[in-house]
Amino acid sequence: MSPRRQSPLERLPQAIAEQVVKRIVEVLDVNEIVRRIDVDDVVRRIDVNAAVERVDPNGLMDRVDVDRVLERLDVNAIADRIDVNAIAARLDIDAIADRIDLDELVRRADLGPIIAQSTSGMLGEFLGLLRRQVVSLDELLDHLTFRERRVAGRPLGPPSLVTAAPKRGAQGREGQYAGAVTRLMALAMDVGAGWGLFLLLALGIQAAVRLFWGSSYTILSHRPVGIVAIVVWGFFYFSSQWSLSGRTIGMAIVGARVTTTEGKSISRRAAIVRTLVLPASIAFWFVALIGIELRADRRALHDLCAGTCVVYHWHARGASLPWLQRDD
Repeated sequence: MSPRRQSPLERLPQAIAEQVVKRIVEVLDVNEIVRRIDVDDVVRRIDVNAAVERVDPNGLMDRVDVDRVLERLDVNAIADRIDVNAIAARLDIDAIADRIDLDELVRRADLGPIIAQSTSGMLGEFLGLLRRQVVSLDELLDHLTFRERRVAGRPLGPPSLVTAAPKRGAQGREGQYAGAVTRLMALAMDVGAGWGLFLLLALGIQAAVRLFWGSSYTILSHRPVGIVAIVVWGFFYFSSQWSLSGRTIGMAIVGARVTTTEGKSISRRAAIVRTLVLPASIAFWFVALIGIELRADRRALHDLCAGTCVVYHWHARGASLPWLQRDD
């Protein structure tokens, strides 16, 4: 249905009103009106709280184009206008330091495990490098003595260890018979470690005698007593460690272990026999070296008498060398 047409009499008031408004706009001086407005008075009459309450923050944020705002920001200009020296001058360093609870900060940082992990990681890397170099020397000596050709087709180690090595994720020659360089280096380290511990023990005995009896007594000052003490200490040093874990300090460092020919932990009796025969192998070191290089199982005289063998054992690669821990 089309709208009803207005008559001329009905349109007359509307036309008059339009002409009046048009004439008023033409007469008004907008600049003069703006000049006469008291802006301070207008601002004082604005109720800011009421205005803020009527603002819809969510709707306002929805209408803000964040990407365009970021594009128009001049970060370099903002950074140039920041007076870093003034900010630093207003900072009260002493007050900030007083408000820091160092004990709580250290506790929450848990630095102990971080330091321990860092230290163990560095020591593990050092041990890994040392062991790889020693094995390289073993391989060089094997190459010079044509060992690969002579023992081709024979077991490289106790069957149980060589078979189990891949399951443990061991690397290199884990479970194989240890070479001459590895064994000699372990023995040299044990001689140094054993002698150092013996000197500490002697100093402890000397201090105890001086404390309780007031006299000065040194084991090494009496040659017969010193020789007997060294022999007893050497026997205890090797036999106790071999019976407990099959590893001495030197063997733990280079990554070697004494086992039975079946790859099991040795008994106390085998450890004692091996220790008693060890001086003979040292005295006839050339014969022992030939046995280690020529025999497929690398067994020297003290190994043959005790029914033992020496294998590579890199299961302990961290700082906590499980040198007195049994594996079975």
